[in-house]
Amino acid sequence: MVLKFEIKGKPAEIINYLFQSLLVAYLILLLIEQIWAGSVSVYFNLNYLLILVILTGILDVFSEHKSIKNEKPTKKDYLFIILLGIAGFVIIKFKTEQLGWLSWLISIIAGILIILLSVLVLQGEENE
Repeated sequence: MVLKFEIKGKPAEIINYLFQSLLVAYLILLLIEQIWAGSVSVYFNLNYLLILVILTGILDVFSEHKSIKNEKPTKKDYLFIILLGIAGFVIIKFKTEQLGWLSWLISIIAGILIILLSVLVLQGEENE
């Protein structure tokens, strides 16, 4: 006996939007906390937000989703990927400064990986 549970319609849209919003808020707050230690954790325990993200994510898995059209990547998409790679480079460089020259190597490799993997995912969606 298999239980079939699926959320449909407007509640599914609300859960999806809530999950995406909570996830983005959590990631931004986590990034701020990593860069400036104690700036978020003094006021708010991120674990509570993480629990909400996980719960809404579980509900979102059981929600009905509209099919998304695959559009061709634009120059804006590639520019956004490059900016994310540069941002990843800067963040990793900032967090690993104490390693000296190794910090540069790790940051450059990570930035390149972010760009290459993002382009790979973007082109993979294009081929489907």
